[in-house]
Amino acid sequence: MRTFGGTRQWEAFIERLRRHRLLGRVARQVDRTWWAWVILRARVVDTAYVSAQLGRRVGVVGAVVRYVARGYGRGLRLNPLFVDTSVGDHLPDAHRVPALYAYLIADPRRLTISPVWDAAGYLERHPARAAERGGAVGAAWRRRNIESLPIDPPAGPPVPWSHLHSRVLDATSRARRGQTDAESWNRSGRYVGVEYFLILDADEWDFDESIALAAELAGEPDSGVTIVQRGGRVEDWAQTVLLAEATYNIRAIRTSGSTPASESIDLADGCHAEVVVWRGPNVDATADTLRGLAATASRGAVVGPLWLDGDGTIAAAGAASEGRLLAGHPREDADELPGAPDTAPPAIAGATFAAPRTLATFSRVDSADHAAWASLDARLRGIPVSVRTDVSVRTRSVAPLPDLPAGLDGAKDLISAAGWTAVADGPMPRLRRRLENVTLEDGMVVPSLRWALRTAAPVGPRGEWWGDVHFARALADALRKLGQNVVVDAYPARNRSTRHLDDVTVALRGPEPIDPSPYGLSVLWIISHPDDIDLRALSGFGLIYAASTPWAARATAESGRLISPLLQCTDPSRFRPSGRARTSDIVFVGTARGIHRPSIVEPVRAGIPVRVYGPDWRGWIPASSIAGTGVPNADLPGLYESASVVLNDHWPSMQRHGFIANRPYDVVAAGGRVISDEVTGISEVFQGAVATYRTTDELLDLLRGDLDDAFPTPEHLADVSRTIRERDSFLARARTLLHDVTATLG
Repeated sequence: MRTFGGTRQWEAFIERLRRHRLLGRVARQVDRTWWAWVILRARVVDTAYVSAQLGRRVGVVGAVVRYVARGYGRGLRLNPLFVDTSVGDHLPDAHRVPALYAYLIADPRRLTISPVWDAAGYLERHPARAAERGGAVGAAWRRRNIESLPIDPPAGPPVPWSHLHSRVLDATSRARRGQTDAESWNRSGRYVGVEYFLILDADEWDFDESIALAAELAGEPDSGVTIVQRGGRVEDWAQTVLLAEATYNIRAIRTSGSTPASESIDLADGCHAEVVVWRGPNVDATADTLRGLAATASRGAVVGPLWLDGDGTIAAAGAASEGRLLAGHPREDADELPGAPDTAPPAIAGATFAAPRTLATFSRVDSADHAAWASLDARLRGIPVSVRTDVSVRTRSVAPLPDLPAGLDGAKDLISAAGWTAVADGPMPRLRRRLENVTLEDGMVVPSLRWALRTAAPVGPRGEWWGDVHFARALADALRKLGQNVVVDAYPARNRSTRHLDDVTVALRGPEPIDPSPYGLSVLWIISHPDDIDLRALSGFGLIYAASTPWAARATAESGRLISPLLQCTDPSRFRPSGRARTSDIVFVGTARGIHRPSIVEPVRAGIPVRVYGPDWRGWIPASSIAGTGVPNADLPGLYESASVVLNDHWPSMQRHGFIANRPYDVVAAGGRVISDEVTGISEVFQGAVATYRTTDELLDLLRGDLDDAFPTPEHLADVSRTIRERDSFLARARTLLHDVTATLG
C-alpha cells in the first residue's frame, strides 16, 4: 500500500517480495492478516448484512476473514454504508487490496464511498468525525440508531435505521434465493410531472452510476423514479432497496434476468406522470440528458437522444426501414442532419427515449431496442418524432434493430440533405461527401476536406482527463475556422467502418500506436512519448511532424523521412488574460499517473502549500493538499491567470528529447507563470515566463523564495503572453497543416 512519506525503494522491495515464487505466499498472508486487523479495529462490520449475503450466520471475525481472503474480489460487502466499487480510482491500490481497508487507512475527507449517501458531505457537516475510527462509515454506523442513515430525502421525514436495515436484510435474502421483488415502494401522492424508468441489466456496466443517477433525479420536485433491476448481484440489489426505502419518490422492482423489461412492468400501475422517460440497460446517460428529453416530450413529442456505441461512434441518429441512421459515423456527422440539433428521422432507435404518458404503451416492445416501435405508434397517431443530436447516451453494445415496416423509410432523403451522396460501389456505407471549395479571409481558395483527428484517449469521462482530447478538439475548431470538415475519434474508434469517408487522417500520436488509414492522406503528429515511436512505423504516412525541434532533426537523419517540427500550441479564444489579480496560490492540475512525480510530491513533503487538482493523488500526498478531483475546462484560464505560479513537469522521455508540454502554452497565454523542469528550447520559446529547474533542491529553492524575483516584470510577461497567443495558436498550426496537406494532394 502506498503511503504518504514512505520511500519508493521500500515499496519496490515489497512488490518484488510479493512476486517471489516461495516468499510471495508468506507476504500475501501477512498482507491479509494486516488488512483483517485494520478492519476489525474499525468496528464497522454488519454481521447480519454479511450473513444475509452468504445465507448462513457468521460472526465478525468470520466475516472479515472471508472478506480479506477472496470475498472482496467477489462482491462481498461488510457494511451497507460502504460500496467497494464506488471508491474507484480515488484510493491508491484500491483494486489490489480490499477497498474497505484502503479507505480505513486513508484520509476520508472528500471521498465517495456509496451511490446512496453523500459521505463527503456528511464529513463536511461534521468535520470532527473525519478523525474518528472508520471515518464517515464508522461515524454514521455508530450513530445509526440515533441519527439514522445520513440520506437527505427530497421530502418527508427521515426513515428510521431499524426499518431501513430490516428491508435491506429481507431484500438481500430474497435476492440470494432467486426471488423477484416488486414490493419496495415508498410512495406518497400521484405525479403530474415526469416519471423516470431506469432499467438495470444483470451485467450493468456501471451500477453505482445508475443508482447515483436515480438519487439525483429523485431530488427534482414533482417527479418519480422507478428502478427496474433485471437480476444482477445481490449486494447491488441491497443498495437499490436502501435508496428506495430512504427516499419517498423512488420505487424498486427486481425481476429475473431473462424477463424483458417491457413484460415486467405495468406502467398503468402507480404511474400517473405526464411524461415518461425510459433509460435502457447498460446506457451511460446523464441527468441533464434525461431532463432535456423530458422537456421536449412535455411539448407533445416522442424524442430520443443521439445514440452512441461503446467506441464513441454513432450507433443511431434515428432509424428507418433501411436501418440505423449514420451507424458507424463519428458523432460530428449528426450535426449535418437537417434540423439538427432537433432532427426528425422516420423513427428513433435505442433503449432510451421520452414520450407523453398517453404514448407510453410498451406491451409490444422488445426491451433492447424499443424506441423504434414507440416512434411507429407516435407516427400513426400524428405525434411528432425527433432525435436531439445535441444530447447523447452511450451503450456498451448495440442490439440488432428489429424489423421495421417498409413505410418507415426516408433515410436516403436525410442523408442527401446532410450533404452526402450515395454511390454504386465501395465500402459500406456507400456514401461520399460532396467536395466544395471555400474562400478564406485572406482570399485564398481551398478545398473543404474531411479531416479525422485520431487520439490515443479512451471514450467517455475517463477521456476527459486526457490532454490529447482537448488538444484534438481545439485543433478541430481551428481547422473548421479554415472551412474544413473535422471529426475527432477516440482510440477505440481508430479503425471505424467509415474511414473511407475521410480525406485526411491526422494521428495525434501519444502513448499508443495509431496506424495510417488505408484511405486518403495520412498525417502523423508526434506530440508525446517519443520513446514509444518505432521509426519503422512511419511508413504509410504522407506527412510527419513532431512537437520537438531536436527530436525531429535526429529522427529525420535516422529514418530518411522528412519529419518537420510542429510544436505544441494553445487556444487564445480560451486562454487569454482577463484581468484577474494574482494570488499566492501554487497550483498543479493533472493526474498522478500512478508514479512518483517529484515536482508535486516533494514540495508538498517539504511543507510548501501546493493546491493540487486531480483524481488520483491519494496515497501520494495528504488529502489536505488536494483542492479537488478536477477543474472544469471553462475555469482553467482563470485558475492559471490568478495563480502565483503553476507547476509543470514532463514525462522523462519528453524531457530528454525536447518535447515541451502543452500546459506552459496554456498558462502563459492566459497571463500566468510556470515553474517547470528543464527541457531543451523551453527558455527560448517562453522568454522568461517559464522558470526552470534541474534538481528537486532547485525547485524547492524557487518555491521558498520570492516568486516575483523568479520572473520578469508584468509588462514583459504580457508581451510574452501576446506572442504565444499569436505565434503558437491552434489556428497557426492548422494553417500549416492545411497548407502542407493541400500542397501534397495537389
